[in-house]
Amino acid sequence: MKSKKNLLVGGMLLTIMGSGLQPVFNRAFAQTTQPKTPLENQLSPQPKTNSQIQLITPGAQPRQKLRFVPQVGQKETADMQMDMDMSMSVNGNEAPSFKIPGTSVKLNTVVNKVEQNGDIYYDFSYDNVDITGESNLPASALEDMRREIKKMQGLKGNVIVDNKGRTKKANFTIPKNFNPALKQTMEQLKNSIEQLSAQVPTEAVGKGAKWQHTSRISFNGITLEQTINYELVDIQDDIATMNINLIQKAPGAQKIVLPQVPKGMTMTMESYNASGTGQSKVSLNQIMPLSTSLKMNANTQMRTNVPNSSETMLMNQQISTQLNIQSK
Repeated sequence: MKSKKNLLVGGMLLTIMGSGLQPVFNRAFAQTTQPKTPLENQLSPQPKTNSQIQLITPGAQPRQKLRFVPQVGQKETADMQMDMDMSMSVNGNEAPSFKIPGTSVKLNTVVNKVEQNGDIYYDFSYDNVDITGESNLPASALEDMRREIKKMQGLKGNVIVDNKGRTKKANFTIPKNFNPALKQTMEQLKNSIEQLSAQVPTEAVGKGAKWQHTSRISFNGITLEQTINYELVDIQDDIATMNINLIQKAPGAQKIVLPQVPKGMTMTMESYNASGTGQSKVSLNQIMPLSTSLKMNANTQMRTNVPNSSETMLMNQQISTQLNIQSK
């Protein structure tokens, strides 16, 4: 059976998570670069990263090589919903927990070209961006959040990936009214697509196959070690179901480098651990999943030293994120 592997859109979803919320480190972003123009940010070919795909078990017969093989001109639409809860303590004192409103967005994609070597060129755009659901945040904060996140409406770009899912090049066009903080998030996102997109093994695989993607991700002076385990639990009638298990951790205490931090203030990430589980069901002739559900929990401890003071603030933060994708 000739299989066409689904292209997960996890990388592009990261922009949603950073929108107006700033619960840092619940997802990994790569080192930021400076935009070439106020509106259009170019990304050169992806830098070499410590990234490896290892096949653990090939699974049962029959087996086939999983490759991205979409059709030129193919258009797809996916509705994405993300819900997030956050709690924290400062110097051992519990702060009120936050029920953050959900974020919804429609993602449109179109395949423009497929090279003979398997490279895929596709465009994407965000539409119908809004916040949804209940929240215990003040009404004024919710309105500010809605106003900022709606500025993502019109975000678009184009991406080149090879037929095993590795991002080779990306380009984004950012709307004029984009929040500067979100522009930085987009810049960080561009260099993180390779590490956070699904990548498949070179070898042929069948039902029960397991493989592992390991990488090191750098952002704002921080380095995280990431491991993603995949299990192909079923392939039937060109519909494939995969279980996903993700782990992120910091190898030790690291200084955080953020341009918006006041002069003289230092921030150190003492520890970071995150884990996520989920499942994705894909049609093997589409670039977006039929459905994906992923839940991730992150725990971060950060220490801040205030300028001209011996005061130290120790913050513990817990973030729970639920992501759902449904294609039409």
